[in-house]
Formats: sequence, structure tokens, C-alpha cells
Amino acid sequence: MTGWIKFNRSTIESPIWGSPFTLRLLLLLSCSALQKEFMYVEEVKVQRGQYLRSYSRLAEDLQYVENGNLKIPSKNTIKLSVDRLRKYGLISTEETKIGTLFTLLQNDGDFSAPENGRTEDETRQDESIMHASLKEECKKGREEKEKESVRARNVPPSKPEMQSRVEKVTEKFLKLRNSGFYLSPKEQCAIEKIAEKDVEMATLLSWMEKIESSYRERNGDNTIKSFTYYEKALLRKIKNSRSAPKLPSSSANLVKETNDFLAKLERWKREGEDRIANGSKRVKPSFGSVWNR
Repeated sequence: MTGWIKFNRSTIESPIWGSPFTLRLLLLLSCSALQKEFMYVEEVKVQRGQYLRSYSRLAEDLQYVENGNLKIPSKNTIKLSVDRLRKYGLISTEETKIGTLFTLLQNDGDFSAPENGRTEDETRQDESIMHASLKEECKKGREEKEKESVRARNVPPSKPEMQSRVEKVTEKFLKLRNSGFYLSPKEQCAIEKIAEKDVEMATLLSWMEKIESSYRERNGDNTIKSFTYYEKALLRKIKNSRSAPKLPSSSANLVKETNDFLAKLERWKREGEDRIANGSKRVKPSFGSVWNR
């Protein structure tokens, strides 16, 4: 890939500057977008400033090395960054049969300078590479769609939307932390892990508020800076909430024993009333002295 692209200086003042992963995604889309007027990939028309790619392939494009280990971002992490770019008016998306069509939106109406110093051979070479990449994307996109349709048939319809849960937990954490939008890969994984738990979203958010309030009381009104703290505390609350339902069964046993005792008292009362009505007296047992026998 040759040539260069224009980038606005105001980027360093935008909210995405505090989110390195989102910034990397924007750079990837800007560098990979089509530069000629348009081309067709099967039935999908890809125009200048657009890029056709599936989320699984984006995960491969955005992989990185941390502490000597290869890290591949999850699909949910990429979707969160895509949503941020859409929110700030930098891109738009359109779902197609063979992948997601990303469109770059710039204030000056252009994302790449046509006079970028490339030779005709380099231009043709880049176009052939782009065409081959999009062709491969078609095949990959069809396979992904088939896999997703199979997964959709196997997933029960009552399961909550994972993406929505991740977004709500993320927004709550950023609001409580109140110090920027950056999330480390470790924090993103922790958020996804909590969002996957079978707990009502209102309950999770309420627990987060209580954890934050308790932390502030102990630490001089400071906020929790990392979501990993929330992760440990929330996992403890989830565990405790699932072990709590033992109480109703013991309460039910206590109620049953009480009812049985009350029934016995009622029976003894009726027996006493019957004896009084019949004029009979209860004979007290007499115990003679052992020495008189």
C-alpha cells in the first residue's frame, strides 16, 4: 500500500484522542478506504472513501503485542469503538450480505489527496491489492454470515443483547470514574465478562453505584480508576446473591412446624372441651412410693 492521507490537526482535541484503540481503528479505515471513484464487489458498490470489511477481519487487522503476548481484540470491543466514531460523526456504517461497509465522513469532503506522488504502476498495484482483498472479504463475509445464522438459531431469543449490556456497563463506569474515556484492553475484557453474567442490568448498575459510594467513603472522596476493582466486587455480589435463596426453604420449614404445633393445640383444645361436655375428668396417674411396695 502506497501514498498518504490527510489528517486534521483537531484530532488531538477530539474525545477519541483519549482512546488509543478507537484512534487506531480510524487510522486503519482511513488508510484502507477506496481511493478511486468506485468499484463493485459482487453486488455491493464500494465508493471512494469507503471500506468493506467484516468484524472478524478487523480483529485480525487490529491485533497488537503487549508484554510479549499477541492480543486480538474481541468483536464487542471493536463495535464499541465503531459506535464512538459514529457518535462523533467520523464514520457511518451499512450492513451488507458480505460484511460491513464503512464510510469516512470528513468536514472538508475528502479524506485523501489524489496528488499523493504515486506512479501509475503503484496505483494499479494498490488497486489490484484492494480488489483481491475485497474479493477475499466476500468469501469470508459469506462464511461469517452463515456461522452467525447458525449461532442465531442456537441462541435462545430471551438472551439479552450482549452489545447493549456492554455499552451500559461501560457508560456507567466512565460516568462514575469521571476522568476520560480511555479503557485498557484488560478493562474491556473485564466489562465483557461482567456483562455476560445472568444478572439484571438495573441490579448491576445499582451495585456499581454502591461500590463507588463505599469506596469514596473509605478513600477521601476519590473515584475508582480501574474497572478491575468493580469486576472483583461485582463477582462477589453475584456469588452472594446466588447463594442467598437458601433462606426461603428454611423459612418454609419453620412455618410448617408452627402450623403443625398450632394444629396439635387445636386438637387438644377440642379433646378437652369434649371431656368437659361429657362430664368426665382426666384421671391423674398415681405413683406410689417405691418403699411402700
